[in-house]
Amino acid sequence: MLLLALWVVLFSTFRENEQTLFPDCAYEIYPLTDKEMGGYSTSELTRSDSEITASVNIHSGMAYPYAGLGFNLMSVNNRPATDFFAFDKFDSMEVVVETGRMRNAGVRIMTNDPVYSRDNVYTSYRPLQKSFAVAKGGIKLSIYDLNVPDRWFASLGLEENDGLRYLSRGVVLEVFNGEGTMLGIPDEIKLQGVRLWGENHSFVKVMYVLLAGLILLWIVSMVYIRRHK
Repeated sequence: MLLLALWVVLFSTFRENEQTLFPDCAYEIYPLTDKEMGGYSTSELTRSDSEITASVNIHSGMAYPYAGLGFNLMSVNNRPATDFFAFDKFDSMEVVVETGRMRNAGVRIMTNDPVYSRDNVYTSYRPLQKSFAVAKGGIKLSIYDLNVPDRWFASLGLEENDGLRYLSRGVVLEVFNGEGTMLGIPDEIKLQGVRLWGENHSFVKVMYVLLAGLILLWIVSMVYIRRHK
């Protein structure tokens, strides 16, 4: 019974994960532009304890221009991270953002694809993204609603979406302009919060295995006691 009680305490305490990326931020924050993709958009950041403002100007020059801000999840407290960021520990994301003229914003996770990605080569990372309507108080979305754009597969010469995500290998999280942004007109993206939460799936699996072991141990002990009465 003592082991079972301990199991219940551990399961209740560590079943769910939650992490705030901003304002409580240990990761490097950088201005995001489409320069790596051959674009000409610009972004300049100003930051306070409670808000990051990206002053952006979205230009043509590529098929999908974008600008905003990003979190380098491989740089923690100005030091290289020891491992990838495990987005698979979470189910949901909350993004609190305001904009100037634009009505939509986008969020993107870049993961290190073990086949196609190369270290520190931005264009080789697997992008998972979603556009959303900016709303007062922020928006909440499922991490599993983020999808890999078809153009990423086309750039690799792949004919169809392979359905893979590699959420356990996160390297970057970005917030940028959404669909329908007016080109050539200065605008702002004001980020006030990013929060992740969800069930710790790997922990839950291990705990259920332990529970099965405890039940088996209890059954064996009961059988042993009855046979030796």
